[in-house]
Amino acid sequence: MGFLNDDKKDKLNSFVKFVKKELEIEKVPTISIQANRDGLKTTAHYDYTKENKIVRVYGRNRALVDIMRSVAHELVHHKQFEEGRLDGPQPPDIGGEIEDEANAKAGQHIKMYAKIDPTIYDE
Repeated sequence: MGFLNDDKKDKLNSFVKFVKKELEIEKVPTISIQANRDGLKTTAHYDYTKENKIVRVYGRNRALVDIMRSVAHELVHHKQFEEGRLDGPQPPDIGGEIEDEANAKAGQHIKMYAKIDPTIYDE
């Protein structure tokens, strides 16, 4: 994560802890902030079908708050997995209850966290 300085890494780690607590996540998956897309078709991906749960987020040339929103979105999907709501076929990646919830909660968590640390918008 050479493109993220130590301050941004600290903010991102603090944000992940905040989201973990808010969502009551049992075990946070590995989170990889990538400098390249390396197989990502969008800005982020969470594959709940694999044994090792990994959130992958493309981070180069993106504002920290945008990276945080992507991380939060994928952590909502992880919580949905922990709740057993992602059993069965892959849900649609546009619209539908699962994706709409991830989008809405990611935005909510950014706004909630910005009340704790408004510097996340300082780019």
